Amino acid sequence: MANEQLTHNQGDLSKEFFAREYWRSHGALRLMRRYTPFWVRRTLRAPYLFALDGMDLVLGKRDGLVPPRYLNYADSGGFTKVGKEFLDYYKEKCGLQPQHRVLDMGCGIGRMAVPLTGYLTSGSYEGFDIVPSGVRWCQNNVTRKFPRFKFQIADIYNKQYNPRGRYQPGEYKFPFADAEFDLVILISVFTHMLPSDMDHYLSEISRVLRPGGKCLITYFMVDEEARRRVAAGTAAVPFDHKLDGCWTSDPVTPETAVGYDPANVVPVYQKHSLSPDGIHFGAWSGRSNYLSYQDIVIATKV
Repeated sequence: MANEQLTHNQGDLSKEFFAREYWRSHGALRLMRRYTPFWVRRTLRAPYLFALDGMDLVLGKRDGLVPPRYLNYADSGGFTKVGKEFLDYYKEKCGLQPQHRVLDMGCGIGRMAVPLTGYLTSGSYEGFDIVPSGVRWCQNNVTRKFPRFKFQIADIYNKQYNPRGRYQPGEYKFPFADAEFDLVILISVFTHMLPSDMDHYLSEISRVLRPGGKCLITYFMVDEEARRRVAAGTAAVPFDHKLDGCWTSDPVTPETAVGYDPANVVPVYQKHSLSPDGIHFGAWSGRSNYLSYQDIVIATKV
């Protein structure tokens, strides 16, 4: 896979993400994220988010297809803007057509699903996630209006988001038939998964993709330039702990943020009959030229 240094710059959107993620990853808040359990942080944030949701309702700022802030457990923000941004990538870089069938692994609160409801006019969508609250919201608000959009809970263990999960990620078989999908998307999923689990997921992605189908997956790619920026303290995520096959910003809970060396990722794609087109680098590492916030790899099933 040749590194692809893009000149496209998403401007204020990715800059906004970079500023927020840099702030979250440094100083006192970084220590809180490292040593405070996820459920504790979520509980502490709840009153603030409920208050903002109340203001949104009073001011009429949220329609029926935008989830309340208290469900935004990943704290990723930019629900509508990011959804539209990635819809363009699906169409322009993956060749998505209105009749295609899409699988969204880690569908969350429907950030990728909602913009697709206006594009997949005769196609269909399947999403699954390990956090029940987001799946239930999507079922109650998206599926009711768009029956071809379906969501389900995958009770998969993740130390960060689902520590009581029933299934280990390296053992989970996607509940779909072989060669069922034209496009598989994973947005900020492998950024929370360790190498052996990523390997298994790529094997399942290859299995459910039709020949010629595409997968679009976001990463934190810790290449030589990213390592220099991490060492200089200018990257948004401080991948300063080396593990076997990856990097993490949190040695206590590595799944909080996982980064990969591109040289370790390419062979896994090839092993599972997936041909990547290069790396579309993101803004997280502090690069001046980038496509989105995280790094993106698009691959074709061969």
